[in-house]
Amino acid sequence: MKWFSLLACTGLLLAAGYPAHSQGDAAPEGYRQSNYDAPVPDEAPGALTVEDAAAYALWHSGRVAFIDVMPNLPRPKSLPADAVWHGRSRQSVPGAIWLPDVGFGTLDAAAERQFEVGLTTATGGDIDAPVLFLCRADCWMSWNAAKRAAERGYTRVFWYADGSTGWTFWDWPTRRLKVYKIE
Repeated sequence: MKWFSLLACTGLLLAAGYPAHSQGDAAPEGYRQSNYDAPVPDEAPGALTVEDAAAYALWHSGRVAFIDVMPNLPRPKSLPADAVWHGRSRQSVPGAIWLPDVGFGTLDAAAERQFEVGLTTATGGDIDAPVLFLCRADCWMSWNAAKRAAERGYTRVFWYADGSTGWTFWDWPTRRLKVYKIE
């Protein structure tokens, strides 16, 4: 399926009466820097916002890279150094890659590299390859990541604002994701 077909499919689904998001907080000039668990705006700059059915259609096409940016839980400071720490387990869209912690407003060098390498891997290095960002409903992490990808020149960026919350509401398939590790 060609890009314009994916876009047409998404447009048809959006026009079919699927509900739009309620208006959330105003979009910042830059990236959201705090209070990431709050109502999100209807749009992310440089990205096409998709609702549940459109996200499912894009996933079902097999032609869109899905990137989940749900943050991981940090290792507790009180945990002994020899204790095993696995962080969070993440159920999400099958085939998605999990790039935790790349949706913060400001990224440290490690998160910046994780974002760049993960995005390049997901798209095969093609800035015109379609890519969809998600987290969960009312999560600014995916908004930040979608905007970040668009600002880096990616031309076919989708933002699934309902994320895994919307996905699981419809009882669509999920898979346990492992954190994407860069070498």
